[in-house]
Formats: sequence, C-alpha cells, structure tokens
Amino acid sequence: SNNLKREETGSEGGEATGKDKTSSDNKADYDYPPVPLSFTERKRLSDTLYEMCRTLPMLKVEVAGLLRVARNTDHWDLCVAECLTQMVVAMYCRGTDHRLDGLMHYLLHIGVSC
Repeated sequence: SNNLKREETGSEGGEATGKDKTSSDNKADYDYPPVPLSFTERKRLSDTLYEMCRTLPMLKVEVAGLLRVARNTDHWDLCVAECLTQMVVAMYCRGTDHRLDGLMHYLLHIGVSC
C-alpha cells in the first residue's frame, strides 16, 4: 500500500505539488509532480509491466486488479510507476541487495544513467 496523497486544487482535481507535506499530514506523504504521458507511452509502460509479470506469474492477476482500480480512480500513472518499480526491485535485487545494486544495473542496461 502507498501513503501517497494528491492535493485537490480547484476544479482541475488532483494536481500534485511536488512538495513534502509535513504540516498536519503524515511525514511519509509526498506529492509527485505530474508527468504528462501520451497514449503510446502509457501503452508501452503497461506492456512492459505485463511482460515483467510473465517472470512472476502469481503477480499478473494482482497487477491487473491494481491497474483496474487505478484506472477507475484516475491514479493509473502512479500505480504503473509504483508497480514497475516494485517489479524491478523484486526481479533484480535479490537477497541481501540492500544497496539496490540490481536496480542500478537494470537502469544502466536500459540506458538510464545512475
């Protein structure tokens, strides 16, 4: 489960501020700034997530359920980002990899500088 909350601003709905909310809210809450994605980019992320689920089949049904709820509550982007992160960590950071070296190697492999 996540502790992420989105602030409501006017009639636009959930706009993330990108600020740590430490006033009266839980100190672990953080609002992420919105990152606009095209339909093609969203499709690619979904396909990547489902491809990763093939290596951990017991998660495919769970991920599909999470994405269905996220789509219905307009949190799809955040859900996919969190699921992808958790899948990469589960797949590449085994055992005692507390420094997340497996994640670093994965990101370097796909061309992300760390």
